[in-house]
Amino acid sequence: MSGLRPAPIRRAVHFVFGACALLVPWLGRTGSAVLATAALLYNAILAPQFDLDRAYRRPGEGRWGGLTTYPLAVLLLVVFLPAHAAMGAWIVLAVLDPIAAAVGERWRRPPVPGNPRKSLSGSLAGFLAAAVCAGLALRAFGVQEAFGPAVAAALAGAVAEAAPLPGEDNLYVAGAAGAVFWWLL
Repeated sequence: MSGLRPAPIRRAVHFVFGACALLVPWLGRTGSAVLATAALLYNAILAPQFDLDRAYRRPGEGRWGGLTTYPLAVLLLVVFLPAHAAMGAWIVLAVLDPIAAAVGERWRRPPVPGNPRKSLSGSLAGFLAAAVCAGLALRAFGVQEAFGPAVAAALAGAVAEAAPLPGEDNLYVAGAAGAVFWWLL
């Protein structure tokens, strides 16, 4: 695994765990919370203890970096929001960040005003991908008016992801998208 770069693997993990959001309607609140808790415990305790995360952990990333704030954010979503809102926000989180990072890495210009580490092209791509994916998923699960809330939640998530806020952005993105879905669904 020495030839693999952490960023693409990390993005793939983001997507794969995000695909589990599609299980929320069947798992319910309890099952979804168990899944998120298992991921949180794995990323916070088991993986670092046995060096199972060396392929995707950032150099110098502590136990409470992005690998743990992502499942923590999902846990908070599934515990505190109705199922469709939690599923939609989880999808926004799973899609927005890796797409924004991949596109922003390729096209670094123009920078986001106030946060030169982020690019408008990455933020726009992440927003569009998250809106489409969340809207399609919610529509597939019976939410009639899915795309308006998905666009609003993805926009809120993209703003949170691009903002120069302290710490990891996973909690901010999930919180922003979750609040919008809770309000609009």
